[in-house]
Amino acid sequence: MICIPVIENNEGLMVEKANAVDSDLVELRLDYLDSFENLGIIKEIRKPKIATCMPKWEGGNFSGTEDERIEILLNAIDYCDMITVELNTRKEFLDKVIEKAKDRGVKVIVAYHNFKLTPEKDEILEILGKEKESGADVAKVAFLGKNYRDVLNILYCLADNDLDIPIIAVSMGELGKITRVMALVFGSYLTYACAEKGKESAPGQLTVDDVKKILEILG
Repeated sequence: MICIPVIENNEGLMVEKANAVDSDLVELRLDYLDSFENLGIIKEIRKPKIATCMPKWEGGNFSGTEDERIEILLNAIDYCDMITVELNTRKEFLDKVIEKAKDRGVKVIVAYHNFKLTPEKDEILEILGKEKESGADVAKVAFLGKNYRDVLNILYCLADNDLDIPIIAVSMGELGKITRVMALVFGSYLTYACAEKGKESAPGQLTVDDVKKILEILG
């Protein structure tokens, strides 16, 4: 599946863009919004949607308090199909989001991002294991790839793990671009692609058109 992150700062524009893009599903980056007064409007999006509100400490845009961020996520659960929450969220908050999501039948992606480096394979697998233990329906990791070994570590963890739940794994940056396509080939639950150049939500993201062209070539 190809997921397009929507990074608009207005709820209405976010809905408009999400409905216009050509993808299997969309990720609503709520941390880009200027306000959250009309969050219920996201129910008007006519395709499967993931909601997330990535904090500054994880590399996102949200700079409010954790209480505020968790309240936004809890509200978003009522209008989305999946919710993404960070593994390093304080446990009581993490548990609260997961509990409500499961009660509503909303799938939970527990995520870990590192925009500085990629750890060794064993550490990546350990992080994925912690995400599963926390209650994730899908475990996600994204690391900055500084060399080809970093990129291969990501693909290795996709190809050889015993998690028994779906995994999303991404190598960010120029060298990691290949994982935006090859991760799907190696079994990633989905890949992220931007709607157009200049709308990337993470370094190294390809456009959805480019991802589709490469997948078509690969057959």
